[in-house]
Amino acid sequence: MRKNLFTLLTAGLVLMLGSCWEGGKPDGNVITGGPGIGIDTATVAKMDLADALESLMADTIFFEKKAPKDDLHSYSYIRQRVNAMYESMDDQTCCSQHYLALRALAEKAAQMRGKTLTSGADLVKNHWTLGDDEDKTNPEWSYRILSVEKVTKNHAEVLVEVKKYYETKLKLILVQERDDWYVDNFDMLTQVGFDATVQVYEEHEVYYNEKEMMENYIVETIEDADEEE
Repeated sequence: MRKNLFTLLTAGLVLMLGSCWEGGKPDGNVITGGPGIGIDTATVAKMDLADALESLMADTIFFEKKAPKDDLHSYSYIRQRVNAMYESMDDQTCCSQHYLALRALAEKAAQMRGKTLTSGADLVKNHWTLGDDEDKTNPEWSYRILSVEKVTKNHAEVLVEVKKYYETKLKLILVQERDDWYVDNFDMLTQVGFDATVQVYEEHEVYYNEKEMMENYIVETIEDADEEE
């Protein structure tokens, strides 16, 4: 009995070490050298704001290893993936784990201030439509993919034009994790609007880097809390 138990424990240890080794290989599902997250959004929400931010900025993130899609890096597949995202516009199934954890932390910071992210951190209500949640059912609202750029093993950028009364160019920063592409950031570039003073439509550069805005908001909330103490 003891021998069988030892055999089972040994086999389990070998499997566990094998899984860790696979994840650490260059071709395994591991992202290194940038911000990662090894905790889920529910854990982040319960943690102290400063501790959660520190955990959020860990350097490595491991995912369950699965069979990769053959065409994962083709431009046609990335377009197909982004179109599927716009069909659902669901953050939980379309955004990266790091983005979701950062968003949960920013929402916690907003609650501490007695505000919401849209009022406190000046985020748009819906980053897919760049407007209200109801816009996705508005016949005047539309989007189209302009280009797929800078495709590497774990990174891609997709330029999208969003229309409703005005035209806005939105860059979706994609990362590869869980054997698919997920949005890691929403970065607005330019916006075309009607300038009443000259009676023409003009294109203006705008600043809207959502992750950077959330990170700054969290840090400001932590600093304000420290000053109150």
